[in-house]
Amino acid sequence: MTKWLSIMLLAVVTAGVVGSVAAWLYFFVLLPRDLPVPDLDLEPTPARLERGNYLANAVFGCIYCHSERDWSLFGAPPKAGRIGAGGEMFDESMGLSGMIVAPNITPYALGDWSDGEIYRAIVNGLHRDGYAFFPIMPFDVYLHLDTEDVYAIIAYLRTLPTVISTTPQRRPSRLMQFVGNVRALPANPWLVDRSDPVERGEYLGVIAGCRFCHTPADNRARALPGMQFAGGRAMLANSAPVYSANISPDPETGIGKWSEADFINRFKTFKGVRLATESVGMQTQHAWTEYAQMQPGDLADIYAWLMAQPPVRHAVDPLAGPR
Repeated sequence: MTKWLSIMLLAVVTAGVVGSVAAWLYFFVLLPRDLPVPDLDLEPTPARLERGNYLANAVFGCIYCHSERDWSLFGAPPKAGRIGAGGEMFDESMGLSGMIVAPNITPYALGDWSDGEIYRAIVNGLHRDGYAFFPIMPFDVYLHLDTEDVYAIIAYLRTLPTVISTTPQRRPSRLMQFVGNVRALPANPWLVDRSDPVERGEYLGVIAGCRFCHTPADNRARALPGMQFAGGRAMLANSAPVYSANISPDPETGIGKWSEADFINRFKTFKGVRLATESVGMQTQHAWTEYAQMQPGDLADIYAWLMAQPPVRHAVDPLAGPR
């Protein structure tokens, strides 16, 4: 028995080493160091602007992250007049070893960027100055975006009112600098079966960050196996921890007993509503006021996708965590 255990242990260690070496070779050797800037000159058609407005404000969270936020209101919506001004800070208080700040994305900052440079930044995670973004900017998801959706967002960003703002200089740690040396990830648009509500819902839900925020992780931010959408991930909201809900279709601890209408109404409750944080008794990172702007049909698709996932029994208290 001891001999077999030794062999199995050796096999596991060998597989781990081989996997680590393969990952290193892939990300630091095989992938290109840089990617060319696409030659784009996008026409701001009404349809493109409408789609970009919708995606940037209701689905992607572009405006949510890249604006100054009002933490006195539940969900900390963007402050009026500071849309796109940047300023959301990610630092040691959020578990990072350095500090980065969501930059200004109004024409004040992006006015001299080409359409191609903005496209490469969103999809490939490359700043025009040559460094890679830290993956708080989810370019690993955005590289799968429908190309026209990216074009729509770029066209919309060009229409944002100019807001003059100066954000603190990024203070990258050694880890952030190491990640910045990762080679560029080429675009790989997701081919979605538009006739399938589950596939449509997955496309929107992944972009919106459902999987990331609602799946618990270890202390290295790696998703726990078998716990997809089970909730319990600690998220800091104005320096206080709040725990994401179980949104798997478990009937007791998740949303298994929710109807499609229940799911849609849960979001629509916050449309156009501004609640004082004190009146709610807690704060949250969940962008309720932004997601409330999603079209009912898109919310229904996300519901269909979530209900197609394996149920996970995992009770979570939003303030105390898993119980």
